[in-house]
Amino acid sequence: MKCKREGNGDCLVLVHGALTDNSMWNDHLEYLASDFEVVSITLRCFDESDVEGFGLNTHADDLAELVNKLSKDKPVNIVGWSYGADVVLNVLVKHELSVSKVSLYEPGYPRCLQESNFGAWQLDANKMFGPVFEHFSSGNLAQAVESLIDGSGNEQGYFQRQSKAVKELQLAKSYTLSYQLNQKEQPLIEADTISRVSVPVVLGYGEKTRDLCRLVTVRTSELLNNSEIKEILGESHMMPQEKPREFSKYIKNILSSQS
Repeated sequence: MKCKREGNGDCLVLVHGALTDNSMWNDHLEYLASDFEVVSITLRCFDESDVEGFGLNTHADDLAELVNKLSKDKPVNIVGWSYGADVVLNVLVKHELSVSKVSLYEPGYPRCLQESNFGAWQLDANKMFGPVFEHFSSGNLAQAVESLIDGSGNEQGYFQRQSKAVKELQLAKSYTLSYQLNQKEQPLIEADTISRVSVPVVLGYGEKTRDLCRLVTVRTSELLNNSEIKEILGESHMMPQEKPREFSKYIKNILSSQS
């Protein structure tokens, strides 16, 4: 697992979401590296040199190995966004780790949901991923990427209004859709396993986010023993990538507050 380390202080491990890699955090370093040793990772298979192993269990095990090494020297905090938030949550339920605090921004894995909310999750998931699967099945990866990012931003045309560099990175990672949309691993993220996590966790979601992530974020917060939840006004699922300065400030505020 490729990682980049920069800065001074307690470790801050940053875990990216889909269609990107650890370079998405480069612009955050300006705001974080003076307070933390920032460790930004690229999950397995999001680097084209990786040839095997993709899923929430594989990625969680890789992350656990890294955190165990880092925590021998200094305190470790973890931030996960989107798919990366699911990875971090899975590592918390699978492994006993020495972690000071965790921030999850909009996880989406739904197994923790109650039956009363799962129908709304499924409806929104079908609405978002239906076009993605259609384009993917037709071999149109570029259009599948655009549909996924539009859906994630909860706005038609969101993909096109991003910067050229961000769009190029997302398109360069289009090969990962084959892994992402055909996962076989069954993570341990369930209501009973989440309720046994003792690490302090702050969950966040944007005011403009869609049910797909909002429902999971809220339910996860309800299940955790030591958690806070924050709704961020005016923001969507894409805030961590779209607004490095604002998201970095959000993270610093979380990590500087008392558990």
